[in-house]
Amino acid sequence: MSDARVATEPPTTFGYSRSAVAADLAAIAVVALVLVGVEVLLPAAVHARLAFDHAALEPATLLTAAYVHADFGHLLSNLGGYVSLALVTYLVCLHADRRSWFRRTLPVFLLVLPVAVNLTSYVILETRFPGASPVSRGFSGVVAGFGGFLLAAVSVHLRRTYSRETVFFVGQFAVLLLLGELLWIYAARVTLLEGALVGTGLALAVSGIVSRTRGRTYGDDHYQQVGFDLLYVGLVLALLVWLVYGLFPADPTADGTFTNVFAHGAGFVEGGLLAALTLVLVRPR
Repeated sequence: MSDARVATEPPTTFGYSRSAVAADLAAIAVVALVLVGVEVLLPAAVHARLAFDHAALEPATLLTAAYVHADFGHLLSNLGGYVSLALVTYLVCLHADRRSWFRRTLPVFLLVLPVAVNLTSYVILETRFPGASPVSRGFSGVVAGFGGFLLAAVSVHLRRTYSRETVFFVGQFAVLLLLGELLWIYAARVTLLEGALVGTGLALAVSGIVSRTRGRTYGDDHYQQVGFDLLYVGLVLALLVWLVYGLFPADPTADGTFTNVFAHGAGFVEGGLLAALTLVLVRPR
């Protein structure tokens, strides 16, 4: 009787070994555990020293302020946003064959993005509200950064599957949609022109996905893929709409606290820019 063995390949997820994916997910979870540990284990006096006081301008607190929160409810809100955005962004990177991109960007978001966000927020508040001395704390700027990263990751995936034109149309619609949402939040209305612009962006985005493909075959498989990608992009945009709704309240000073919408806007923009920067420094896989 033959003693030969049949060689089998290890199970994979999006072409990556499950152990590698598990390690990446563990890294995402460790960040969440650190945030919880800081909130639970460190005393209030240490929290106060780690927060970024605009009047004192201690350089180290530009970083440490991201890891302390006003209360447990503030922490839970940021944790929910971080976990959902980080996981979805990671899955998009895997689907686009850019795992190493996510792995390189995550530490940049943890160490560089908080400093950039707090500095930007400081400059804006000093310019617009001189004399104000708020105290900044919380992970929401990084959460907003993952929103920018997610939009960049979807663009990379669509570019890999379709074309630059598709990325342009979908990106244009995403920007118009999110700007329209901000107008609705703060102006309490969207004009006919603004609604028409968002509708036009949607039509261009759909047409870009449907018609701009690399291949020339348009069989059932093609249209199934198009349908899947339309659903996938729609779900991502819905997540971004939810993110903007949570980060940009209509009354930033409700309940006697100040929600720093300037830091959130800076986080979204700077997160997208930092992700684009790390993309050009990393190779696929």
